[in-house]
Amino acid sequence: MNYCRVGKGNLARIFLVILIVLYSGAVWAAEPPAEKPALSQSQAEEEALAQEKPLEKPPEALPQYTPGVTPFAAYAPYTTTSGPGPATGSLAPYGYGGAEDTLQRGWVSHKLGALRISPYFEYDALFRTNVFQTYDNKKSDFVNMLSPGIRLELPVAGTHRLSLGYLGNAYLYSRFSDNSHYDQNVNADAALNFSKLSLGVGAAYRHATEEASLLQVGPVFTIDNQRVYNRVTPYFKAAYKVADLWRIETNYQFDSFSYAKSIYRINDYNSHTAGATIYYKFWPKTSVLAQYIASIYTHPHDSPTDYVTHTPMVGLSWEPTAKLSGSVKVGYSITNYYNSDFGTRGFSPDGVALSIQALYKLSRYTQMSLVAQRALQEDVNTSTIFGNNSYFNSGLLFTLSHFWHYFNVTSYASVAYYNNKYIYDNFDPGTGELKSRVDNIIYAGGGLSRPVTKWLRLRLDYLYYNRGSNFNFYPFNEHKVLLGIQSSF
Repeated sequence: MNYCRVGKGNLARIFLVILIVLYSGAVWAAEPPAEKPALSQSQAEEEALAQEKPLEKPPEALPQYTPGVTPFAAYAPYTTTSGPGPATGSLAPYGYGGAEDTLQRGWVSHKLGALRISPYFEYDALFRTNVFQTYDNKKSDFVNMLSPGIRLELPVAGTHRLSLGYLGNAYLYSRFSDNSHYDQNVNADAALNFSKLSLGVGAAYRHATEEASLLQVGPVFTIDNQRVYNRVTPYFKAAYKVADLWRIETNYQFDSFSYAKSIYRINDYNSHTAGATIYYKFWPKTSVLAQYIASIYTHPHDSPTDYVTHTPMVGLSWEPTAKLSGSVKVGYSITNYYNSDFGTRGFSPDGVALSIQALYKLSRYTQMSLVAQRALQEDVNTSTIFGNNSYFNSGLLFTLSHFWHYFNVTSYASVAYYNNKYIYDNFDPGTGELKSRVDNIIYAGGGLSRPVTKWLRLRLDYLYYNRGSNFNFYPFNEHKVLLGIQSSF
């Protein structure tokens, strides 16, 4: 295997320093002891002034992103499709969490009658050390990233809401201009809240491009061209409070993924994911849950790989207002392929399913989140001699964020690990051997964000990504550094 060739010791030391600094911030943010030492006259005046003008509520770490999902996700390798990354939402570890993203990026809104309009624009200068994600002969480049967005929200009768959001992502490469592309994202959502019943219906549309990178089709291993795809994901959810302690929730999501060119359509899929959950609140802000999730995957151009997965789960859930919020679920997935003669090439797709989405507020200024999962996933980036190749994805993502109120700066540090075991055998491009592929993915990073004015923010992010594999030529590593400016006006 060919793992990263950079100085791991230096990276480890840098990351350790970041964690130590953030932990120190958490200690400084703790509440002071009951008895305070005597203050000088200047200190007493500063404290009196602070009491007259209380500190503003610290913002969430880069609030345009879902808690628990790293802010550098906008340029992480897995975000173009459904590769290894955190799965969030009520249907996790299955389903597509991005479907319910209403594309809320702007923080300044304007009223046009009853309509609220939130515009957004971001520019990022990104440096990549391995544009094509190759194991050697790496190519670096500067990327100009432009992200315009807007969100429209219409409150209805005080308790209901209609939303429509748009977000564009332009990636303009300096050296490899053929790799430039522009992605489109649209989300529509309706939330209806009654006394005991809450309903949600919406849809997400994504027209995007997978950038050129290494690709294997059968025994052939080469750098592939860009692949344009469309993803449409309508969804429905309902929650009903039976009594003060009981709540029932149902979810349904349809996910259609298709490539624009027919040469890649063997990897197209349609999925139906449905779930039913019962919550019982046995403690203030804490509930026990029982859930059942069914996922049906069909492949229009590769029907032998169609399958259905049944997953019963149990766990705990904490309300958003609690110090610890989120959910912890564990269960067992049973997968059945429609074509029993096709088999699974010696690897059983049944196994433990896990989903953790937890956010813990250490203090007013410091919080940490954990997203962990284990589930059967689709890999639309890798074709095999049989067509589609699913894999068991096991991994976790940990993020620690801190708000430095003295400097008005939000910082975060994240680390993630994912293990992917593929179902079907494939040809190792280095040896020609037919065997099962196993990848181990590690990435770590951190960043800073600071408002300059009420409508302008600066951000600085760093990401290190490393993929190890038992297949030759698949391992690669990359560094990414991003400097950006965000605006809402």
